[in-house]
Amino acid sequence: MAKRILVTGATGNQGGSVAKLLLQYPTQYRVRVLTRNPDSDAAKQLASRGAEVVKGDLTDASTLDAAFEGCWGAFVVTNFYDATIKDDPASEEHQGRNAALAAQRAGVSCFIWSTLPSSVAISKGEVCCEIYEGKYRVDRFIRDELKFDAAVFVYTGNFYENMVLRGHVVKTDGGKGLEFRQPIIQEDTTLHMVWVEKDLAGVAKAVFDHWDQRKEQLRFRYLYAMDAIHTPREICEVIQRVTGLPTKYVVLPTTGNEQRDIMFTLYNKTGTYPGVVLPDQNVLDLGVELHGLEQFVKERLVPHLGLG
Repeated sequence: MAKRILVTGATGNQGGSVAKLLLQYPTQYRVRVLTRNPDSDAAKQLASRGAEVVKGDLTDASTLDAAFEGCWGAFVVTNFYDATIKDDPASEEHQGRNAALAAQRAGVSCFIWSTLPSSVAISKGEVCCEIYEGKYRVDRFIRDELKFDAAVFVYTGNFYENMVLRGHVVKTDGGKGLEFRQPIIQEDTTLHMVWVEKDLAGVAKAVFDHWDQRKEQLRFRYLYAMDAIHTPREICEVIQRVTGLPTKYVVLPTTGNEQRDIMFTLYNKTGTYPGVVLPDQNVLDLGVELHGLEQFVKERLVPHLGLG
C-alpha cells in the first residue's frame, strides 16, 4: 500500500518540488499537501496531478491534527518570507514546533525538517540571523525536548533557481551580454549550491525510500542537500561558457529585507557552510544523483533567457 506523505510549503519552491516528485510514484506514495488556500492556482495544479489538498495553517495548531492524521511521512518547511513570519520572526519557530508536535501526536514514522544551522555558532557570535536561528531552535526542540526519533534534518543551500525565479540573471547590451545580480554577496563568497527541484526533492524521496531499512542511521542525522560549492565569479564563468555571452557579476546594495541582508552578510563572513565539503557522502550513500551548475544553466537558465 502506498504511504501517505504530508508536504507543507507545497505551493512554494521546496515543498512544491518534493510534492511533484513524489506524485510521480503513485504506487509508493500518496501525497497530501497543506495549504491555507486550497483554491489557489498552485494548489489546484497539485490537485490535478493527484495530490490530496487539505486546508490548514502552521500558525494554527488546531488545524494540524487532521492534516497529519494517517500520514506515514512528512516533509515540513517554513518560509521566512511568508508575511506571517516577516511581520513576526518568532512565528517561524512557532510554526515548526506546531508541525513537529502534530506529527508526533499522529504517529508519523518519518519526519523530514528543512532547516539551517545556528548563524551565531557558525559566525562565532558575529552574526545573528533570524532566518537561521528560528529553524535551528526547532531542531533543538525536536531533538532535545520532544525526542521525536522519526526526525531527520535536511540542510539547504543557495538555490540555483534564484537565477530564474528571482530574476538574478538578466540580459544586457541589447541581448549581447548578461549580468548576474545579487544583493550584498561578494563575487568570491563561497556558496553551497542546490538545485531544489532535482536535488532537494531527490534527497527527500531517498530518505522516505530508505527509512524503514536505515532509520537507525538516519534519525536525527543532518543531510546536506547540495551538490557543490561555487563563488559568484565561478557561476559567471560557467554561464559565459555555456551561453557564449560575456557575463558580469553585479553586487546590489540590499535585498529590501533586513534579515535577508543579515543572512547575505553572514555568507560574506563565513561562506554558507564553513568547513563543509560537498557532496555529502551520506547523501550519496542514499543513491541520490546530484545535478550541477552547468546542467542547470543549460536546462533552466538558457530557456528562461530565450537563448536556446
